[in-house]
Amino acid sequence: MTYTCEDCGFIFFREGEVTECPSCEKNRIRIAAEEEIRRLQTFLEQGKPALRDKEQ
Repeated sequence: MTYTCEDCGFIFFREGEVTECPSCEKNRIRIAAEEEIRRLQTFLEQGKPALRDKEQ
């Protein structure tokens, strides 16, 4: 399943239950929207290791 962190904007894929963001370790995560999933797939196809939706 693909998730998005509401705090840092990190978009990531994990199998099984997720309780916190692997980037910022906060627990404000949600299931990613279709557009976010497509963006992550595009980044992965380009060989980029991570996608952040928000500026830090």
